[in-house]
Formats: sequence, structure tokens, C-alpha cells
Amino acid sequence: MQFYIINLLKKFLFIIPAFLIVSCGIWGDFTTYFNLYYNTSDIFSQAEDAIKSQKTDLFSNEEVTVPGSATQLLNKVIEKASQILQFHSQSVYVDNALLMLGKSFFYQKNYLKAIREFQELVATRPNSNLILEAKLWIGKTDMKLKNYDDALSMLETVRKQGVEEGKDEIVIDAYIEEIKYKLTQQDYSGAISLSKELLNISKNDEINAEVVYEMGKLYNLLNDPQNAILAFQQVFDYSPSYDIEFDARLELGKAYRDAGQPEKALNIFNDMSTRKNYSEFYDQIDLELGTTQVELKNYKEAYNYFKAVDTGYTNSQSSGIAKYKLGELYQYYFFNFDSASYYYSKSVTSRLPEEFILSANDKIQKFRKYKTLTDNISQNYKKLEYVENPEIFVKDSIAFYSDTLKNETSTNTETNVSRENMRGRFNDRRFSEMSKTETQAANTVTAQKTGKGIPPIRPNISADSIKSLLVQNLFELGNLFFTEFNLPDSAYYYYSKVLNDYPDSKYQARTMYALGSYYLTINENTKADSLFNIIYDNYKNENIVNAAANKLNKPLIDLNYDPAISLYDSAEKRLTKKKYNESLKEFYNIYKSYPQSSVAPKALYATGWILENQLDMPDSAALFYDTLTAKYPKTLYAVKISKKINFYNEEKARIKKAYEDSLLLVKKARLDSLRADSLRAIKSISPGKVSSDSAKTQKPDSLQSLNKNNTQTPILPGKEERPKGIDTSQQSRKTLDSLKANRNRLIK
Repeated sequence: MQFYIINLLKKFLFIIPAFLIVSCGIWGDFTTYFNLYYNTSDIFSQAEDAIKSQKTDLFSNEEVTVPGSATQLLNKVIEKASQILQFHSQSVYVDNALLMLGKSFFYQKNYLKAIREFQELVATRPNSNLILEAKLWIGKTDMKLKNYDDALSMLETVRKQGVEEGKDEIVIDAYIEEIKYKLTQQDYSGAISLSKELLNISKNDEINAEVVYEMGKLYNLLNDPQNAILAFQQVFDYSPSYDIEFDARLELGKAYRDAGQPEKALNIFNDMSTRKNYSEFYDQIDLELGTTQVELKNYKEAYNYFKAVDTGYTNSQSSGIAKYKLGELYQYYFFNFDSASYYYSKSVTSRLPEEFILSANDKIQKFRKYKTLTDNISQNYKKLEYVENPEIFVKDSIAFYSDTLKNETSTNTETNVSRENMRGRFNDRRFSEMSKTETQAANTVTAQKTGKGIPPIRPNISADSIKSLLVQNLFELGNLFFTEFNLPDSAYYYYSKVLNDYPDSKYQARTMYALGSYYLTINENTKADSLFNIIYDNYKNENIVNAAANKLNKPLIDLNYDPAISLYDSAEKRLTKKKYNESLKEFYNIYKSYPQSSVAPKALYATGWILENQLDMPDSAALFYDTLTAKYPKTLYAVKISKKINFYNEEKARIKKAYEDSLLLVKKARLDSLRADSLRAIKSISPGKVSSDSAKTQKPDSLQSLNKNNTQTPILPGKEERPKGIDTSQQSRKTLDSLKANRNRLIK
């Protein structure tokens, strides 16, 4: 009995600690849940709801925008979940904490930290019921890290396991993630196949409706409107949300229109426009009604719809699209380019979707070019008229300044009348704003009447220059109509004008090619080939000739062909045969006939070389070398000869200067000798002595009177008459004759 009691006490003592241990664990989980985990889970739910509220398409790959409030909540989740892992690592909430922590890092785009948390959950909690969800998020995170192979493998595993375990939400999420990947690879057919698999598995009618809707959009990307129609119709077999229902009806109407059934599209849009529950979308519906009316060629009705959207929903995206559509109406159907340009310009300053912006800006640039070209053509026609008929310029100038004077007089009178009419109004508030408006209007009228118009300007360039500019403008305008505006008939008009009115312009070949291309578009191939043949036969030196050759399937022309090369080869052969005169002539003719040829400087160098080295005519060679360095200074041959020709020219200049210096010395010596001879002659023929006073006042080389009492005329060079009153001897005459001869030699 005692033994039994002792054993019973031992068992009781053993049970008590075990009970206490279990009780402590339960109590710890209990306190952790209420004190930490519950709070953390609640905060995370708030953050995730805020993130998911950012509406995106089911298959969209765009990064979800995390609101600022959600970011703060996520930071709190990270802090509290970390506390659970640090201080309550033995609680049952560790796997939940790891999953929340990983998701929080994922939403914050910190993918490396996120995947570590998910992997830790899988590795350390193998029996957790969160393993499959953790694997799903590992697949999602690998996608963000571009580890596509790992991601696809994991997602496939999740799908299979999820189907086995009946976890539909995780399976749907895994399918959607892989479909997104297919879209990034532009594998639209693969995305559709996965979507069909998803529909066979999913029991969520709302999700299925959205999946089918997205399939319809994918068929549109594949340019398959018939299957798109079937997909959009299938949306209504499920339980679409309000937004998906509206979008599906709208896209169904578009699909009918794209499939060439605008009447069915019009019926759908008209039906939608009568539903009051779609009132918030009337702008989109009217926009599609207008677009459908364009397809039905009811352009006035289309204009009314677009105008209503433009003016009735001014701050909406639909208003921006309506402006763009109005631009298209004016461009393609009303042919009013000024209005088209206006609406395109207005569209880019409104809420225009991104897919329209590039096209709108491109059209604006084209219409600016159109305006510039038409203005230039008008101005150049007027300039040409003024050059060819100056009297028209005078007439226009008189008319302009006469009208300006009349307008100024009229404006002054109207301003005075306007002031009289507005007297007394300023005391009445009702008329205050009106008076301001009238004043502004009057100012506008004044500005228009005085016109600040441009007076006629007399051209300062020739008629040929004006015609050249005019032809260029006409040709470019034709190209604009043909290639940019898709108006070939207008292009034909301008191409024909260039060919008929300016047949010798540099645009002749290009215009014929453009006109030939026009004939091809209207299936007049014979006329087109005729023009291409003219180009091929007559314009072999222009680039457009090979474009014509391609049209005719004829051999391409070597545009780099240089006839001077074969001539150079011929001259070189004559040189090797020592026919120097013949080769000299041929080399020089190459330079004269083909100065732009690549062998022209080489031929010029060969000409100088023959003269210098074979014909021993260095001075003549120097002339050609000079031409070579002047015409082709940067060529190899000019560089090669430059030192020699520079030395030659310097030496030639030195010799010339030395010759001129010696010539001056000879002339100076002769002049000194002449002066000395003159003095001796004067002394020899003088009858008396020159007085000392007179001699002192005489200059050494003057031929003045010898003394005051002597009345004879002085002897001057060039005078043939002899001094009067002097009986000169024969010796004196010889001396004078010698003096005359010396003077004549000096002059020469």
C-alpha cells in the first residue's frame, strides 16, 4: 500500500511539470497573439487593402503604386513582425510573421530581403499550412528579380500542388503571374492558352469574367476581331463587375467596328447611351459613336459627336481624344488643313492619352511644314512677278500705301465715334465690362485694318534664283501630299507643275521618279515604266537612277564611275613609252576637262614632272606646280612638291631682286657720269670765268647762267636749240651732241 502511494506521488509529480510547461506555452501564444500578432496582422491587412485598391488590369505588368499611408503601415509591420521573430521565436505565429515580413518587403520593392523571408519560411516550417503561399510569393519575387526559369518552375509546382489541395485562389494567382510573363515576352497566343486553362480550373465567376475580357483584348493585339467578339460576348456568361461589364460592352462595339460591321457597333453604342447606369461614361460612349459615324461616312454626325465631347467634357481624357478626332476629320474628310492643325495643337495641350501624343506631334510638324511651303510658294510667285514685271511692283506699292492712309483716317474716325458712344456708361456697372470688351474689340479691328500689313518688297535676287527656290518648294509640297498626307492626286498636281513649268530644273529626275511612283499607285504601270526608263537612260550621274533601275529590274549604275581614270591610264602608258609630248598633252587635258576628278591633281603633277625631268623646262614645270598647290593644296602631290616649289619661288625672287639692285647701281653710275660730262662741257664752252660770288651760289648740278653779264640761254637736256649769241666751235658741238646722246641713253 505504501509502495503504491509512493508510485502515485511520483506520477503526479511528473505530470505537474508537464502540465505547467504546456500551460506556459499556451499562455505565451495567447499573450503574443493579443499583445503583438493581432496588432501586426491588423496593420498588415490595412496596408494590403490600400495597395490592392489601386485598380489595375488583371494581367497588367505595371508596378502597383503604394500609397504613402500604406508605406507607413508596412514599416510598422516590419518592425512588429521582427519583434515576433526575435522575442517569440517558439510561438505558433512565426510562419505568419515571416510571410507578412516577406510580403511587406515585396511591396516596398526590396525583393532580395523578401525572398529570404519566404525561403526561411519554407525551410524552417515544413509543416506550416502557409508553405504553398510562400512558394507562390517566391515565384513572384523571382519574376521581379528576372530569374525567369526559377520563377516559372516554382509557379508550375504551385499550380499542380494547389489543384491537388483545392486551393483555388493560389492556383489563380499562379496562373495570372505566368500569363503576365507571357505578355512581357509578347507571347499573346501563349497567354491565351494559359487563360483557357485557368477558365477550366477556376470556379470564381467574377475572376472568370475578367479573364475572358482580357482574352478579348489579347485577340485584338493579334488582329483577330472575330475571336475578340466571341470573348467579349462570353464575359456576360459569368458575373462581371460593373466596370468589367461596361468595358466589355464598349470593347465589343469596337470589335464589331474593326471587323467591318459598323452598323452592329452603332447599335451597341446607341443602346449604351440610353442606359442611365452608364451616365458617368457618356463621354466615352459619344466618342465611340462619333468614331463609328466616321466609318459609316456620316462625317457631319461624327463632327457633332466629337464637338459635343470636346465642349461638354472639357477636362476629361475623352475631350483630348475628341480634339484629335476633329483634327482627323478636317484633314482627311473636310480637307481644311488650317483647322486640322488647330485641333491637333489643342489636343496635345489637353489630357490626351500617351498613344495619341506622338502621332499628334508628328501631324503638327507636318502641317507646320505645309504652311511654310505654301507661304514660300506664294511669296516666290509674287517675287517672280515683280522681277519679270517691275510695273506691277510699282502698282502694288502705290495701292498698299494708299490703302494704309485710308485705313488710318477711317480708324481715327471710328475711334472718335466709339468714344462718343461710350460716354456716360462708366457710371453704370452693367456697362462697365461691356465697354472694356468693346475697347478691346476696337483695338483688334484697328490692328487688323492698319494690318500692320507687309508692304511690297522688291526682290534682290535674280529670276533664275527665285525659280530654283520655287521648284524646290513645289517638289517638297508634292512629296508632303504623297508620302505624309496620303493625297496622291494633290501630289500629282505639283509634280506635273514642276515638270511642265520648269523643265530644266535640277529636280527634273527626282520629280519624274515621284510621278512614276504616283502612276504605280493608280495601276498605270506603262506610264510609270516610261518615266523610269527616261531617268535610267538620261540621268546616269544622279543617285535617283538606281531607284529607277530597281523599278525596271535593270543593272545598277556605278555612280562612282570616273572617266578621267581611264584617260589617266592612257596617258601613263604613253609616258612609259617615252612619248613625252603626247602624254604631257593628255595629262593636262585631264586636269582641264575633269578638275573635280580624284586623278586631276595627280595628272597636274605628272604634267610638271615631265616638263621638269624629261623636257628640261623647269620654269614651265614651276607654273604647273604652282597651279597644283593652289588648286589642290591638301593632296599628297601638292604636299610632295610644296618644298621644292617654295624654294624655287624664293630663289627666283632673290635673283630678281639682285638684278633690280644691280640695275639701279648701273643707272646711278650713268647719271653721275652724265652730270660730270655736263659740267665739263659747260666749262669748256664758257668765254670767261665764272665769278667767285656766282660760283658760290650755284648748285653742283644746275645749268644756270654763268654770270650776270652773260645773256646766253642755259643748256637744258632735251632742248635741241642752241644757245643764241654764241659762236661755238666744232668741239663744242661734239660735246653737246655727246651730252644729248647720254641723256637719251639714261632715259631709255
